[in-house]
Amino acid sequence: MKKRDVLDKAIVQFRENTGINIVIEDQMLNLNQPYDAYVKIKWEDLEFDHFVDIKSTFNRAVLGIVNQYFHTLEKKGLLCTKYVNPRLADELRQANIPFIDTAGNAFINDPPLYVFITGRKPLDWNQKEQPPRIFKAAGLKILFILLCHPGLENAPYRELAQKANVALGTVSWTMYDLRKMGYLIDQLGKKRRLVRKKDLLNRWVIEYAEQLRPKNMIGRFRVENKDWWKHIQIKDFNAYWGGEVAAYYLTDYLKPQTITIYTLEPLGKLILKNKLIKDPTGNIEILKMFWNLKPTLKNVNLVHPLLVYADLLAKADSRNIDVARIIYEKEITELIRED
Repeated sequence: MKKRDVLDKAIVQFRENTGINIVIEDQMLNLNQPYDAYVKIKWEDLEFDHFVDIKSTFNRAVLGIVNQYFHTLEKKGLLCTKYVNPRLADELRQANIPFIDTAGNAFINDPPLYVFITGRKPLDWNQKEQPPRIFKAAGLKILFILLCHPGLENAPYRELAQKANVALGTVSWTMYDLRKMGYLIDQLGKKRRLVRKKDLLNRWVIEYAEQLRPKNMIGRFRVENKDWWKHIQIKDFNAYWGGEVAAYYLTDYLKPQTITIYTLEPLGKLILKNKLIKDPTGNIEILKMFWNLKPTLKNVNLVHPLLVYADLLAKADSRNIDVARIIYEKEITELIRED
């Protein structure tokens, strides 16, 4: 479903369920603009202006991205998507993020206008739309290394395969798809250039939470000493801090509640030395590394800031969103700068 189709259907459902009209004043669906459309919500003799951000799918990572993005808009934002489940609808309400979806769910808080509809399911709610193949697990690995290192798109395919831990053929079709989707252009002298990097990064963060992160989860653990992570050198175990611990070291702003570790090594030494106890509800999560890149930070104990950012948004609580915004501005904006 194209963005305009999502918006049209969501507006129709909203109008039918509430009797309130939404009028599209301006569309930026095919332009490099910070929003997708500009609408007016018309109720009785009142009008409420909103910039619209259209997302084809909605999950916790999208919630985090939208929350961060809406802080930058000069007018109030309105999320438009296919479907928001009741749990996430309530989180949007608590965060005061307006939304409409194609199933008829909505939240609008423009005093004195207040609308909150939840629990409606689209007819095809159990038929999840599959993302394009570059946003599935193998493609996401290649996109990660390209986004982490501007200019790496010009490296030989064999080098990209080695850095992303994927087959050589995977690089070929990923680069083909990037061209087809308008993210990669060929320049004179056989040079390649990644473009629309902000959009590509946002899509990577969203799909990483759904397609790649769950596949790399090794297990969850707990430990009696809650501050154990402060007193070890994680590199002694050939591992790296991700998520909230990495954010703590990058910003000194967040007190970690979930401990995220990435590693390629067997877990025996890490578990025994630190007395980790297997627990599916534990606050220690260990994931398999999916890249083969040398650390680029002064603190070589941390994963790349892009992955820290994605880890934080995958959980999307207010603490994580605030520090994700700091990391984005401090570490990531330079990565997605258009040359």
